[in-house]
Amino acid sequence: MSTPSDLRPPSPGTTFALRFLLAGIVVLIIAGAVVAATIQHEATTLVSALPPETKASKEAKGVLDDVQAGKPQTMLLVGDDARIGEESGQRSDTMILVRLDEDAKVTSMLSLPRDLIVAGGSSARLNASNVGKGPAGLIVQLKRILSTPQEPFEINHYVSIRFSAFSAAVKAFGCFYVDVDRKYYNDNNPPAGGGNEPYAAIDVPAGYQRLCGEDSLSYVRFRHLDNDVVREARQAHYLAEARAQIAASKLITEGTKLAKTILGFVDTDIRKARGLLGVVKLGLNVVGKPTKRITLDTTDTKEGALQTTPADLATAARRFLHPGSTPKSKPSQDDAKPTRTASGKRKKKAAPKIPATLTANASAAAVSIRNSGIAKNFTAAPIYLPKLVQNGAVYKDDYSRGYDIASANGRSFPWQGYRLVVAVDGARGGIGQYYGIQGTSWKKPPVLELATDEVTLAGRKWRIEYDGARIRRLIWSTPNGTYWINNSLKNSLTNNEMRAIARSLVPYRASSGQ
Repeated sequence: MSTPSDLRPPSPGTTFALRFLLAGIVVLIIAGAVVAATIQHEATTLVSALPPETKASKEAKGVLDDVQAGKPQTMLLVGDDARIGEESGQRSDTMILVRLDEDAKVTSMLSLPRDLIVAGGSSARLNASNVGKGPAGLIVQLKRILSTPQEPFEINHYVSIRFSAFSAAVKAFGCFYVDVDRKYYNDNNPPAGGGNEPYAAIDVPAGYQRLCGEDSLSYVRFRHLDNDVVREARQAHYLAEARAQIAASKLITEGTKLAKTILGFVDTDIRKARGLLGVVKLGLNVVGKPTKRITLDTTDTKEGALQTTPADLATAARRFLHPGSTPKSKPSQDDAKPTRTASGKRKKKAAPKIPATLTANASAAAVSIRNSGIAKNFTAAPIYLPKLVQNGAVYKDDYSRGYDIASANGRSFPWQGYRLVVAVDGARGGIGQYYGIQGTSWKKPPVLELATDEVTLAGRKWRIEYDGARIRRLIWSTPNGTYWINNSLKNSLTNNEMRAIARSLVPYRASSGQ
């Protein structure tokens, strides 16, 4: 799987993940509001908060599939890039399909790039499906390319959300702790910026940190020196962090107020209290379940589009509709039960094999720790470094750092953190891929809530956060703090590489030279 051209012009709006975040928040807000007060009254109030029904949503109703209340439903969430003076629903950014199924163990979501074309079909890109036709044209096209003779693909609801809604949500919910993979900086001056077309300015450093307001907006929208696929992955991870931190108490006490604020930017086919209640009931039953992102295989074209095949579309549709359960860690060699010889003596376990794609180079990590200021600025707990590094990867001294982590209200800095940033070889990971080692003196950071499994590696118990079948993070809790190995945004490291790097973690000793 390759990445789209980084020469594609910058998007005027944001991609699907922001809209999914908002749609998920809307569902959660509504759920909180419904629990807090009279169900029918609140549902009627929330429906009335929606703006007037548009021509686009009226036409979309005609091509959506009916579904019985409480049954599995597929929602199409579209980011509306309409400019001032344009009719809503005529311009879409990247789209996402979300599957709500209370019997499934996960909530599946399938992203569809705006520049997608299908091999053997029309050369028109996917986001051209609704130009002049509105969302109805897009819905018809998606149902067509995702259906198979064995299983028609149905879409039951349509939600379009303008970018302004994300800004409103950020202001309403405040700040989230976010795991930033690298330093994001652009002031539109060389070498980070400049050129014929300016990009949005940003200055967000690497590491696990409290991210608020404009910094959050800048972070999720960033695509300078990136591309749409990388930005999509960044937004999806931001979504995962946010979902784990939205307080249920805030949803209950402020649900109606927040819903009214955000729903003003939403266009949808759900216009009646009864229909809303059906979605809310289903939403309540899936809240808290892990999210499984379904990946559609694509290749680049010379024109900067992303090309897929009917077979790849069929595979993605099947995995989306039947996601199964979240992956579980296979026992590693570290976990294997010791065997015995014929005489009953324990056999010594063989050391786990180091993947050929990794190289031993602890000294490079130690040099980066010194040059970046981590050794000087992180003193609240031991510093750990990996002895192994991915082949071709480079430690980024100018991105790595030691720093203080703000409290939830931003008024104090009770914890220290450090981030060791490693740039993946572009020939393997593609543009904009960085993995890292995160350490913090915070013993119970919110990131722990995202782990769904655990494994023992080199005698240490690591918690595992998955992103699909790939390991997203390996997290190790100690009496002094919490440490984790962070995969790149596109999960460029294999599970074996992640586990091997975790096994290789050793204390940094300034005097030893490592």
